[in-house]
Amino acid sequence: MDDPKLDRGTARTAAELRLQLAQMTIVSQVLGSGARDKRSRDYLALMDQSICRMLRIVERMEFSDRLSGASEARQEPEFVDLSGLTRELGERMAGLLAYTGVELTVETPERLGARAHRWMIRQMLMELVSNGAKAGKHVKLTLARQGDRAVFTVEDDGPGIPPERLAHLFFSEEEAVPDWRRGGVGIAIARRAATLHGGTLVADCAGGRGLRAVASIRLGPVNGAVLESARLGWDAGGFSDELVILSDLLPREAFGPDSE
Repeated sequence: MDDPKLDRGTARTAAELRLQLAQMTIVSQVLGSGARDKRSRDYLALMDQSICRMLRIVERMEFSDRLSGASEARQEPEFVDLSGLTRELGERMAGLLAYTGVELTVETPERLGARAHRWMIRQMLMELVSNGAKAGKHVKLTLARQGDRAVFTVEDDGPGIPPERLAHLFFSEEEAVPDWRRGGVGIAIARRAATLHGGTLVADCAGGRGLRAVASIRLGPVNGAVLESARLGWDAGGFSDELVILSDLLPREAFGPDSE
């Protein structure tokens, strides 16, 4: 089962876009330090929200480029505390999702670790939780061990996805140039992350309502893989990765000088 095509050769464009967004972020921070009236602060919040939304598109481009093997640098997997990573990420995303009225709950074993690529696991989980939060008002993130695999499950209480669309998003072998704004790109990225860890990403709709996405990774060596990666993360210009990835969902109040 092959992933939908994730466009390659985007690194140069993404780097230029990131440079321009960094300059906009500096301007926003300078203006924010002197903003006193509510109208100015509201405009700055809108500007920061737009920057985060553009950063999300850029990060998807960069992530896909790195997974395509275009980067010359190589990053070995490391031992990752999956339980701690899942709990910490869940807490950070739950705090932000409170702005939208979405409740995120997290269940993990006390300890579960694996050799993995931390940045890739985080991105996979953020994409899946973001998708769930767009669909329903209650999202549950669970980590469990099943044999020689760590299994991440993200469930929502939304309306679900018609079978034909579900098959296209999660199981299609069709190759298409992605629209970096679409949720389907996030699914493709999450599936690629699971696959490169010797696992899978599947989904189902129980009773025609809600969506359950299940991503697994191997607990043993990552197939001896050395993945193409220049660094573990990105400089988000002072914005957290969680804020960036949820920027399409969060209200303006979550951004700007008045937010924490």
